[in-house]
Amino acid sequence: MAEALSARFDLPADPRAASRARRLVTELLAAWGRPETVEVAQLLVSEVVTNAVRFVGARAALCLTLSLRDDRIRIAVDDGSSLWPVLKPAHDDDESGRGLHLVAALAMQWGVVEVPDTRGSGKQVWFDLPRQQDPIEAVCGS
Repeated sequence: MAEALSARFDLPADPRAASRARRLVTELLAAWGRPETVEVAQLLVSEVVTNAVRFVGARAALCLTLSLRDDRIRIAVDDGSSLWPVLKPAHDDDESGRGLHLVAALAMQWGVVEVPDTRGSGKQVWFDLPRQQDPIEAVCGS
């Protein structure tokens, strides 16, 4: 069994949060030896953080969590909003509304759960990406 790793980062809910989240995800996945997941992780975390900032506004902080598990990498964003994201059809002339479609299409799975917040209830939007086997694990059959 592989060692479980996790990290947590607090981010301000401002327009620069998505850029900072992408940078943190890139650095952490590189440190964990998971460069093959960086591009998809950057895209999806950017979408989730942007949605959180859009609906929470500057009144709250966000929490970005990454967990490396045996078979997957989970990335989650907590915010203080009780408004849950909705996967709805996007029309050709819509200027937004495609972010969750990207998450649904590229992640192994995704979801939303209620989490306690200092101001009441908030939510966590999470998605899982596949963890590729380490070469040594593949050879040893772990």
